[in-house]
Amino acid sequence: MPTPSNHPTNVENPGQGTRLDSWKEIAAYLCRGERTVKRWETDRGLPIHRLPGGGRASVYAYTAELDEWLKSSEVREVAATEDDGEGEETAIPFREVSIAGDGPLPGNRSSPNTSAISSGPNRKWLFAFTAALVAALTGAALQLVALRSGNLRLSQQVVSLFSKSPPKSLPAGSRVVSDQERDRGRDLYLKGRYEWNQRTPDSLNRALDDFTQAVVHNPEDAKSYVGLADTYNLLHIYSTLPLTESYPRAIAAAKRAVQLDDSLAEAHRALAFAYFYGAGNWRDSETEFRRAIQLDPRDPVTRRWYATAFALPGRFKESLEQFDKARELDPTSHSTLSDEGITLFNSGKRDEGISLLKDVERTNPEFFSPHNYLMDIALIQRDYLTFLDEGQKAAEVRNDPVLKDIIAATRAAYTKGGEKALYRALYVKQEHYFALGQLAPGWLAKTCVALGKRQEALHLFEVSYTRHEADTLWWLTEPDLRALKDEPKYKELERKINFPTTPPL
Repeated sequence: MPTPSNHPTNVENPGQGTRLDSWKEIAAYLCRGERTVKRWETDRGLPIHRLPGGGRASVYAYTAELDEWLKSSEVREVAATEDDGEGEETAIPFREVSIAGDGPLPGNRSSPNTSAISSGPNRKWLFAFTAALVAALTGAALQLVALRSGNLRLSQQVVSLFSKSPPKSLPAGSRVVSDQERDRGRDLYLKGRYEWNQRTPDSLNRALDDFTQAVVHNPEDAKSYVGLADTYNLLHIYSTLPLTESYPRAIAAAKRAVQLDDSLAEAHRALAFAYFYGAGNWRDSETEFRRAIQLDPRDPVTRRWYATAFALPGRFKESLEQFDKARELDPTSHSTLSDEGITLFNSGKRDEGISLLKDVERTNPEFFSPHNYLMDIALIQRDYLTFLDEGQKAAEVRNDPVLKDIIAATRAAYTKGGEKALYRALYVKQEHYFALGQLAPGWLAKTCVALGKRQEALHLFEVSYTRHEADTLWWLTEPDLRALKDEPKYKELERKINFPTTPPL
């Protein structure tokens, strides 16, 4: 992003936090659209600065000032409930631990990024369809869909596809799809698959657009619904769309795909992924994964997702075998190599895992996963400079203002006071974002363990379990958190989780 040469972007200023150098970064930090934060400046005194002679567009803000502004009860109420009219969700979402690569291994704790799905006028119909997906869960979005799509007939068709109790098969003659529409839908599906495979916030946004249009052209195409489910599954990972928004939609789309074609392995794969990470439904997830492998044993994505999901103590051997099969089927997949790398590290093969991750990082420096995993590994190994460098790279690749702020503050503290100062700064920042509902408990708990705050860490484990978060399983894998394994509360929660130990395939 271009910035004035005399004004470096995202710098740490004493007492002011990190500087955000555009409306886009300010909006992402506040979890809102640019139009909304511009209105907040005018109507509610949002603290925005301007460069001399730069015009209205040349703006910047400091995170500390934004945080103070958010502390106002009136502002907080407005921020949490105001409809910004841009197609965004109106509640500030919970920031979940990210799943780098394609699975829930130790990941970057990241911010919801409303830019993950564009919100301009040309996307109104896209949000209409998103509302239709939510209708599968809430049952009441038809009017919103009609208003935003401008096409009541089309809106009724889309909503009917995600009704609360969809029929086992589409009624004969419910929608006649012409050959031209079917061909157009197929072209859009293939275009969406290309974008999906790029795994960036922008490409996933385009994939969501393509798959949605594909469904509109051919509502009986199961593969297009799988595309939607796969995109929502990854939007939470690569663009920081909150899990409360991404996974319910993924489940709805995947179920519709299974309903349309139960023999489609991709549909069961997408449903398995969403069950695992979005609903904490590990047993049904494994059933769906096994069904997908039975239907298509040569699908590398299923093998990788299954391996990543079950990469826990007691199942590392099985997981690594599945990674090997995934690599045989697709030797060039950066996601497979990254996820296998962190699994090797967690299983005790540390040097082998780090070497694999560094290979991926060298080959594709713009890929998020290796930076994310190497950041976590560096902190485990108390290699603080590498932790800070990899954290900064991960934040930049993912355009994550919260991680940028945490890393900037921690770097400044480490430069001045070394290890103890680093952990104190890390704790203060993490606790701050956790209190705002913008940080999952796992990363804060790791810092608590390092500072000797074991009871606080155990409380955070209980919070994670109570919320049914996918990263609850991280507590059973991550070395720093496994340090709590002898605590009675840890043992109790481990028994409650009761993770399946099904024999290998």
